[in-house]
Amino acid sequence: MSNVKGFTLIEALVVISLMACISALAVPDMINWLNQAKLNGAVNNLRGSLELAKLKAIQENGPVAINFTRKSYAIFRDTGATIGMHDAGEEIFRKRSLPKGVRIDLSATTFANTGNGSKKTRFKGRGTSASGTVYLVNSIGMVKKIIVSSTGRIRTE
Repeated sequence: MSNVKGFTLIEALVVISLMACISALAVPDMINWLNQAKLNGAVNNLRGSLELAKLKAIQENGPVAINFTRKSYAIFRDTGATIGMHDAGEEIFRKRSLPKGVRIDLSATTFANTGNGSKKTRFKGRGTSASGTVYLVNSIGMVKKIIVSSTGRIRTE
């Protein structure tokens, strides 16, 4: 009997090949999970921001607008000359960029056009809004939407 401790080259290669096979099966699922988690996080953040805009409009008893671009959105008091567009002197309540790999699909989003390639909506002092839908898409094509009703109800699908 030999007192040699350790692994043979063949044993090490078998273990490495088994680990490679298991990794090849697990990595695609992890990538899909990560993309879905980013999209869900962005949807939750945007929904919370829309709720903030509605509450600020009620609190201020005046219009609060949301301006959507492909990769970000901004919420601001909309008391300036240009409705739905941020004018100098209007307070910004929140400005947020979307995570990498998530974007707003402006062509599918049903809110009004701003005229400069973005979309807009606004909540009035009673919490009501123009109805519309914002579509968020991740890098693998998964789509989630946030629907705002004319009564100010915000829901996701």
